[in-house]
Amino acid sequence: MKNLKIPKNLLQEIIEHSEREYPRECCGMVLGPENSPLELRRIRPCQNVQNRYHALDPVNFPRTAETAYFIDPKELLAIQKEIREQGEKIKIIYHSHANAGAYFSEEDQRIAASDGEPCYPGVIYLVASVIHGEFREYELFGWNSEKRIYD
Repeated sequence: MKNLKIPKNLLQEIIEHSEREYPRECCGMVLGPENSPLELRRIRPCQNVQNRYHALDPVNFPRTAETAYFIDPKELLAIQKEIREQGEKIKIIYHSHANAGAYFSEEDQRIAASDGEPCYPGVIYLVASVIHGEFREYELFGWNSEKRIYD
């Protein structure tokens, strides 16, 4: 599934979202029909609430939105309801790195997998690099069941 072809219009939406949110990390999802594994239909931007959680609990949320993203659990529940009603599935979870490369960080690994298993089985992760407000590149990361990491 790491070989998903992202339609240009959807990739452009991700690029615009990542540049608009700079210097904060953006986050969102690419959705598609549940019964068509390779079809990507639409972008679902999410709000990065990392700064709010950091302000409330800096011990458990030590990073700010400039170096981390966090999707509000209430928004995740709303998305789950939305995709069930529309017969869709989360195909890609995306986020940006501000002034850093398009790599899957140790923090990204920690968030994406729990107890050696993916939190969203079958979902690919896209990381976009935004340097000084301009999109540079993106990389896709899929679950490697042998290594038990995203690579």
